[in-house]
Amino acid sequence: MSAQNNGNTHSGGFKQVALAGWNLVLAGGLVYGLAMLCFLAARLTIGERWGPVAMANNFVPWWALGAGVFGVVSVFSRRRWLLVPVQAPIIIVFLVLYGDLLLPHKSAAGANGGRPLTVATYNILSRSSEPDRIIDMIVRMDADIVGLQELGPAHAEQIVAELSQQYPYQALEPHTSVYGVGLLSRFPIREYDVFRLASNNMRHMRAVLDVDGVPVTLYVAHPPPPRDAFSPLTYDAGGRDDVIDALRENYLLAETGPLLVVGDFNASDQSDVYHTLDVFLDDAFREAGQGMGFTFPDRPPGRVRIMSPLVRAPAVRIDYIWYSAHFVALEADVGKDGASSDHRPVIARLSLQE
Repeated sequence: MSAQNNGNTHSGGFKQVALAGWNLVLAGGLVYGLAMLCFLAARLTIGERWGPVAMANNFVPWWALGAGVFGVVSVFSRRRWLLVPVQAPIIIVFLVLYGDLLLPHKSAAGANGGRPLTVATYNILSRSSEPDRIIDMIVRMDADIVGLQELGPAHAEQIVAELSQQYPYQALEPHTSVYGVGLLSRFPIREYDVFRLASNNMRHMRAVLDVDGVPVTLYVAHPPPPRDAFSPLTYDAGGRDDVIDALRENYLLAETGPLLVVGDFNASDQSDVYHTLDVFLDDAFREAGQGMGFTFPDRPPGRVRIMSPLVRAPAVRIDYIWYSAHFVALEADVGKDGASSDHRPVIARLSLQE
């Protein structure tokens, strides 16, 4: 009799623990949903003037994923009428913002008769990456034009030694820090200039290419990352935004011919500064890509490699290929890995319209 009572006690104790855990999960889902509602309200009313909103904007797809998980769990609750709807707003926002990228890409209209060319951008993290692997990635991309960021002297020297035949036209401005920039091209480079913006040490490049007799202006840009990028209370993207604003106002808006702008912009596609470029340029991946296209951070070199695929995968999209109305995007994709860089390259096949 006492043994039976003891078994019932253990069984009852387990049920109580399980029920408490279940209620804790449901309470967490409710708090999460309410937090997402507060974020959406602040995004709509305050915007990126408040650092936490600016930081949270970088992770909208992940907030929606969390809401989806809590929403599925809440279906099995007796209070599903409350817990499921509270997750819906952020999921709806995600579908509005990214729904087109989840569908199969349709062939671009109006691209007949144009001159096809493939463009790539690649932050190669020279201070930590392996030159051999970086060069192998560049060869595999097989792009006609490659914009490089964070180009170091050793990588530049090896690129000249190994890629001069594949890319006879090169403009390389390496630096021992993250300020180096470069351009590899199968088209003649008529001229190029390297410059800085907004009292910032990041270097940018403007080049004019001869694409079968057509002058095409190309910028390789690298605005600085936000200060305290992973701290909601002190997150500050002002320096980045100042550089992009100066680039837009002092350079890009003055260009009248075919224009390409590639680089690591250190800004997600939900940032305010992204939309200031999207007004007059087109984002190749948004127009011709499929999926989320995350590029950063790829698995940093030297880290433990026994990690889950989710942890190893990039979390945000901050590398872009922008183009003017003289082009049509046919395809766009992100490299399968960073080849020892913390960024994955972006490759786009465009058509230069006659």
